[in-house]
Amino acid sequence: MEPATEGTGRPTLVFDVLGTLVDQTGSMERRVTAVAGIDSGAAAEVAGRWLGHVAEEERAIVEGRRAFAPSHELDGEALGLLVREGLLLPDAAARLADASEWLEPWPDSVAGLDLLAADFTVLGLSNASRRVLAGIGTNAGLRWHQVLSSEDARTYKPDQAIYALANDSAPTGSGTPVMVAAHAWDLRAAAKAGMRTAYVPRSDGDPPGPDDTFDLRATSLLDLHAQLLDLG
Repeated sequence: MEPATEGTGRPTLVFDVLGTLVDQTGSMERRVTAVAGIDSGAAAEVAGRWLGHVAEEERAIVEGRRAFAPSHELDGEALGLLVREGLLLPDAAARLADASEWLEPWPDSVAGLDLLAADFTVLGLSNASRRVLAGIGTNAGLRWHQVLSSEDARTYKPDQAIYALANDSAPTGSGTPVMVAAHAWDLRAAAKAGMRTAYVPRSDGDPPGPDDTFDLRATSLLDLHAQLLDLG
């Protein structure tokens, strides 16, 4: 990867949030266990059904099969579905309404973002709604200079419009933004939108295929910081 400093300002890093900065699946499973009082196996089924419904509806929105709805509304739909299917009691579902706002950061996320934000412009770019992102940022202690939501583009990744939003939000003179994600599909879409790409592996992510070529591959956010400083 060539140095990302062809502009006159600080380079811009654009971070996926769900799965890259926070452990979405594991956090949901743990919160379901705590709130609903069910064992880990049942909680994994609930979380899988929940996140699967949200993903299906996001695809429907991207493909134009339904009108846009923010992620917290899709969460509400999923909870209603879980109650109807007998996987959650209504009281537990009500107490899980804000679960997406309490997703836990990966061990390196807080310290890594702090380091990166000191040397680079850090943006978040997420399928999560503004409400959910405000909760995650507060509760997980994540530091970014700006966070962009699917609500701002009225669509979801991997729609090109959401990456265009990130490109347009980079400060003047900062050069081509670098998309950082644990999901290969996210990075492929970002590259198609003209962004540079950096892959960071997470257990909740989508690993690269043999044909994927990203500008950077880092083992953690701390490693990413070190590699970017070397390039600079």
